[in-house]
Amino acid sequence: MPPLASRQKNATCLPGYSRAWRAPMQAVLTGKLRRPILAPPMATRSASFDAIILRAKEVPSGARVVTLLSADEGIVEAFVFGGGKSKLRSLASPWYFGKAWIYRDASRGLVKLTDFDAVREYPGIRADLPSIAAASFASEFMAATSALGGDWADALSLCADFLSALDEASGRGEPEATARALALFAMRALELMGLSPDGDECSACAGALRRDTLHSYSRRTGGFLCARCAASENDAVALPAGALAWLEAAAARSFGDAVRVGLGRDALSALKACALDLARKAADAPLRTLDSGLL
Repeated sequence: MPPLASRQKNATCLPGYSRAWRAPMQAVLTGKLRRPILAPPMATRSASFDAIILRAKEVPSGARVVTLLSADEGIVEAFVFGGGKSKLRSLASPWYFGKAWIYRDASRGLVKLTDFDAVREYPGIRADLPSIAAASFASEFMAATSALGGDWADALSLCADFLSALDEASGRGEPEATARALALFAMRALELMGLSPDGDECSACAGALRRDTLHSYSRRTGGFLCARCAASENDAVALPAGALAWLEAAAARSFGDAVRVGLGRDALSALKACALDLARKAADAPLRTLDSGLL
């Protein structure tokens, strides 16, 4: 051990320790205290990032817990404190997009939303029940897949595009556009996760498929079927040619532009059924929104 004089000199220089911790640390360095002491509390940290509020729930303490989706940190859950008339509390609601300020206190295990500057509010969604159901599905799916398995920036971009499309469809009173946005959201999310079904191979017999024969989807296998296998599949979803043509054309367009392109009722119904079944399988967990009967 170094001489006492040296230890006393070192004890006067304790960077990183608050005044309350310097006395016990000096005692350790000078040999006056030989028992171990607890480490100083972990530092607090604040951060800010663009985010969408996916959902909010009240807790027994009276606070609110919000789930945010960000490109920087993925899924973040944070407390929101304040009374019912608090401006922050009113903004800390689902489907607001803006900049979030987060305060973290690791020693207490606390993550708190301290401010939120809303950029987009999507008012049309809150005025339309089908849009609310579709947005709720997107929120639940993002949370269940940890923001598409870690593709946080793509997840935020896709979610923002989807909410914009829902807001526009609601404002125009176009329920078909809401359904198209829902189907396209699910299919693009699956593509980003690398879980899109193979369109060139039958999921039952592994036989080759041509576009003109790809006409059925199997809920059992989660893939497409050739004509022979589809004939023996009791729960196959028939996919009209228009559904596949629309999906291929959508790949070359932005999300908003793709949703504005019309699609026949039967083709849309089949495509949505296929997309939501694939989403259920990708989440690998129960999705309440899919069992609500609203989609």
